[in-house]
Amino acid sequence: MSRRQWLAAAVALLVLAGGLWIGLGTGGRPPAPGPSAPPAGTAAPPSPPAAGISLAGWKLSIPEENDDGNASTIEPAAITAPWMTPAPDGGLMFWAPSQGATTKNSDHPRTELNSLTNFKAGQGTHTLDASVTLLQVPQDGQGIILGQIHGADDISSVPYVMVRFQEGQLKVVIKQVQDGNDHINYPLLDNVPLNSPFDFTITDPGNGSLAFSATLNGSTRQVTAPIPAEFKGATVRFQAGDYQQADDPAGAQDGGRVIFHRLDQQPTTS
Repeated sequence: MSRRQWLAAAVALLVLAGGLWIGLGTGGRPPAPGPSAPPAGTAAPPSPPAAGISLAGWKLSIPEENDDGNASTIEPAAITAPWMTPAPDGGLMFWAPSQGATTKNSDHPRTELNSLTNFKAGQGTHTLDASVTLLQVPQDGQGIILGQIHGADDISSVPYVMVRFQEGQLKVVIKQVQDGNDHINYPLLDNVPLNSPFDFTITDPGNGSLAFSATLNGSTRQVTAPIPAEFKGATVRFQAGDYQQADDPAGAQDGGRVIFHRLDQQPTTS
């Protein structure tokens, strides 16, 4: 027998011996299989959010009832199916049905991130920057509020600045009073289609005005507006997500579905 044949025979004997040892050690049964997928009806562990979207500094409002019958809050914010889940491109997908639990002072269910950082309107520079794709909007045409500067602390029930998509138009709605519905609309984009990404920013530069921009298909529009007198110096915060506005729900599948590809607030600390 040549040296090469002898080595091949030795290797074969070692493999055979190892197989016999495993068989004896397991009582003749094959080794136990590794971990398998969870059974039907069992939620798999959540995937982490996109690397470009940090959930640090946010809490999440979802349209599930809490013990008080109002919308629940997840603090700190975390992936929470089916309301906020990882999107295929690494962003975050928000789903808000037109029927569901609402916050105490709203009639509309939402899945929305609320900043944990408050600031004074008109003091310092504060910016919310986002890239968004609309996948579904409420059937009654009332649209979705995608970003806000919202009242905080003693005016936490008061909306202030809202970036709203409605019937193909992206606009900014700025309330002029804390008590009442007096407001001014500022158009940003027209003919915004579903399934097409666009960007928007909301900036309070600390000089008594507000600045907004939106970009679709390489075309950008910028708008400035004065801070209303009743909101100067008020404590406010950013909010962003899927605050659908349906007034006439059309069933369990009606609502808003949105992907945020990018979401950033600056500064990130108080």
